Amino acid sequence: MIPSDNFKPAPMTSNEERRLEALKRLGVIGTDQGDIFDIYSELALEVSGFFAATCSLIDVDTQHGISLCSLNGELEKMTEGKPVKVERAQSPCAYTILTPEPLLVPDCREHEIFKDAGAVKAGMIVAYAGFPIINKDNYVFGTICLFDPNIKKLEKQEIKLLEKLTNRLAHQLDTQAEQKAITAEKISLAISMFEEIVNECSIKDFKYFLNLCSGRDIELEKCYNLKSNELCSVSKNGSLELTDKGQELQFKMGLQTKTLNKRKVEGEAANILVDSMLSELEAL
Repeated sequence: MIPSDNFKPAPMTSNEERRLEALKRLGVIGTDQGDIFDIYSELALEVSGFFAATCSLIDVDTQHGISLCSLNGELEKMTEGKPVKVERAQSPCAYTILTPEPLLVPDCREHEIFKDAGAVKAGMIVAYAGFPIINKDNYVFGTICLFDPNIKKLEKQEIKLLEKLTNRLAHQLDTQAEQKAITAEKISLAISMFEEIVNECSIKDFKYFLNLCSGRDIELEKCYNLKSNELCSVSKNGSLELTDKGQELQFKMGLQTKTLNKRKVEGEAANILVDSMLSELEAL
């Protein structure tokens, strides 16, 4: 965002301190999760027909882009695919998080506040549409934001779809936060179980046991304590493997291995996927 001395910064939210605490617990800012959130920007662009769409989270003084999608990928080329950061004091989205309703401005040049934004003065942004990302505890984490260099107005059905899309993103962020808390609790319980079974165990012993659970090759001398506690043994081919006792502990700790497949969808397959997700949104 181009800075402007005349742009009036948005005030802080009424629950700012608690909002920031919830945002910190979320643990998304500063991580590389663009692939997870890109679909939201892509769908917002498809629904609206705007030039660009972003998903952003706003902390105490910075707006952190977690996804960006633009017509023909023009902005992605300019940013080299890196997350975009904007000063909160210069961001129109900082006004969007003040209300649970979308902030729709077909022509920012006519808006009392937005007309002074640097990007508006430079002619980069004319139309703006911001949708607040509100979590289950009613904290606004950020926005799905749309902008265009021409006057643009969203239709009622488009607004409805974009609101549902934003709610989906909020739900995903809530789910990630919950899974993070559950994972931490599971690890704590797993360590406690391990300590009860293994005599004079160390964190390294726990690490080696996790490696065995995941099927990795470990040197015998590193697993002496695990072998002494009958959690692993040497197989016929000379590699280490879990014993029945080790497999039982693995099961109790909830460390069964699962195969996760991640694939990138491109070209016509991506278009079909987007169309399919749009149909699902319309059916909500």
